[in-house]
Amino acid sequence: MFVVAVVFAFVSLACGAAQRPDGGEGLLPVGSQAPDVFAADQHGAIQRLSDQRGRAVVVYFYPKDGTPGCTEEACAFRDAWDRFRQANVQVFGVSNDTRESHEQFSKENKLPFPILVDTDQTWAQAFGVPTRAGMTARVTFLVDPDGKIAKVYPEVDPGVHVDEVLRDAAQLTGAALPTEPAGAGSAAPAGAGSAAPAGSPDGAAPAAPGAPAAPPAAGAPAAGGAPAAGTPTPVATGIMLPAASPATPSPSKR
Repeated sequence: MFVVAVVFAFVSLACGAAQRPDGGEGLLPVGSQAPDVFAADQHGAIQRLSDQRGRAVVVYFYPKDGTPGCTEEACAFRDAWDRFRQANVQVFGVSNDTRESHEQFSKENKLPFPILVDTDQTWAQAFGVPTRAGMTARVTFLVDPDGKIAKVYPEVDPGVHVDEVLRDAAQLTGAALPTEPAGAGSAAPAGAGSAAPAGSPDGAAPAAPGAPAAPPAAGAPAAGGAPAAGTPTPVATGIMLPAASPATPSPSKR
């Protein structure tokens, strides 16, 4: 009886709602502010969620690179990438695989959007996404142009998920929903005929006109998306903290 009770408690804990750093439990609800998190993508470039203000953002969590369902979902976003760009929507895939795994997965499937390294589960915890058997649950969040959670899609079907997300995202941006889907594998990484600026290898949004450039995160690569010579490839994730107040100068001694 004691063993059964212990097993039941363990299973309940593992399947319970995830604790978030903001003190809440479970998936971030609609209307809440999206966390200001950053992470390295498959190319080693730092991607910061708050840099995407002014456009809708799809953040989709998936369990593992290379598995059938995750490959199907990634390729569905790839095939619709041109339509997401036309609707002014950025896509971020997130899992706790390594950067090397992401790089191989991205290369094999010609993924034109960033997939983010979350080995320490900073993003998963900030969004309240649970992990199961060491893998992130399959959950998608749609963030509106003001940085608030507009919709949550728990336990999605990888095969039919993308069209629903694209339709909802286009409504947020006011863009006309493109009717012609891109052919499989036809979407090229941003840079060839796209509006993505240099240093945004996966179509990251440019800064709003007149807005100050965001300071690079610690370990961020040099402009162009590649790490500077002699600098280790950044794989860190994190939550942006407010700047510290300047220290009050001590009175000069006479």
